[in-house]
Amino acid sequence: MIYPGVIGTGLYVPSKKVNNQQLSKLNNIPAKEILKKTGIKERRVAEKNEAASDMGFKAALKAIKSSNIDKADIDQVICSTFSGDYIYPALACKIAQKLNLKLPGCFDVMANCTGFQTGINIALNNIKNSKNIKNILVVGVAMQSRYINWKDPYSSIYFGDGASAAIVADVGKGYGHLGSSLISNTNVYDSVRMRGGGSSFSNSPGKKKTFKQFYEISGLEVWKQVVTFQPKNIKLALREANLKLQNIDFFIFHQANGNLIKFLMSRLELPMSKTHLTVDRFGNTADASIGITLDEATRRNKIKKNDIILLSGVGAGFVFGTTILKWAY
Repeated sequence: MIYPGVIGTGLYVPSKKVNNQQLSKLNNIPAKEILKKTGIKERRVAEKNEAASDMGFKAALKAIKSSNIDKADIDQVICSTFSGDYIYPALACKIAQKLNLKLPGCFDVMANCTGFQTGINIALNNIKNSKNIKNILVVGVAMQSRYINWKDPYSSIYFGDGASAAIVADVGKGYGHLGSSLISNTNVYDSVRMRGGGSSFSNSPGKKKTFKQFYEISGLEVWKQVVTFQPKNIKLALREANLKLQNIDFFIFHQANGNLIKFLMSRLELPMSKTHLTVDRFGNTADASIGITLDEATRRNKIKKNDIILLSGVGAGFVFGTTILKWAY
């Protein structure tokens, strides 16, 4: 019997910081107002010569080291991103190339800000259902600064760059995957989007660039979606795991907005001591945020062996995902 779970994590964020005072000079929103609205003090921005694969590679190395496995034993690489080095091939292939892996299965997942949790869930199921897959590297990469109009008062205040990674493997009886849920509310499909580069708004040679090349976001709609559907999604995962909310020792949420996480914890009648924030220092790091927060919370000893933890996120579309694990290390 296989009991898949997480055996190691890692994160990488660029060294360059952009604080609210610097951002205010670009979008004309007072720094105090940005903090009040988002709970974000600063975000990280990649250098011009830094690629998405560079960030994913660095996070992957840390996860491999943390898990104490040989990288040669990695059977699959799953990457959650929408901001790869190219539109295709898959960024997972490039990260595997940088790691010099031999014939791993590689593919990308697009579930946006709940992508890392979705990648973890796919990895858990792949290991559980295959005799040939023992170790899977899951990577979340967000190279968002290339797609932000820094003068836009709506989208510029939230996002940052970063990457996270985890190794999924057999963790032994009594540990690992307990339950999951994935639901979508597609009625608000266009509320968070980037149209440029898609087949409906292709970047054809000679085609004039427009603001469709940048993020478009309705922050109010994100808030409505989270408070309406995320508790429902969590309840479905708890039902599958045969657990109650009170059985969860620690919660890792997608870091969309500091105020939103605080509101969600209050809505669930949970103390903030049961979760961890990274959005205040790194901004919304999309596909990487759940993994970044998981890694930092683990390294700060907020998550310990035998803890039952819940990973939950919401991504554009709108996609809601939750995974529950019993922590094994």
